[in-house]
Amino acid sequence: MSKTIFEVCIFVLATYGFVTLIHEIILSIKNRFRYNSSMIKLVLIVKNQGDVIEGVLRNVLPRIFIRKLMPAGKLIVLDMGSKDDTVDILKKLERDYEGVEVLKRSERETIFKSFEEE
Repeated sequence: MSKTIFEVCIFVLATYGFVTLIHEIILSIKNRFRYNSSMIKLVLIVKNQGDVIEGVLRNVLPRIFIRKLMPAGKLIVLDMGSKDDTVDILKKLERDYEGVEVLKRSERETIFKSFEEE
């Protein structure tokens, strides 16, 4: 009797896990199509933040709610001419996280190009 109850519990949990997995896959695909044509950009503008920027980004980027806010999974970080090691840290984070794109002050116009193309 206890073996049957155990097997039923395992079956129910496995079914729940499978349904949850399928649901998350469908939501992921749905959101990807929605954000690819999105006219929303998530941009972080920084200057001389070498002492805190790595901690902020490493703390924020893994969080699911932030990743859902990032259109097409991208966070654009615009450095406005930092004199400290901010750019070096950002370049390292850009290699560590595929969703981070670092732009220099001279490249700031590229943020607006996707808005002008459509």
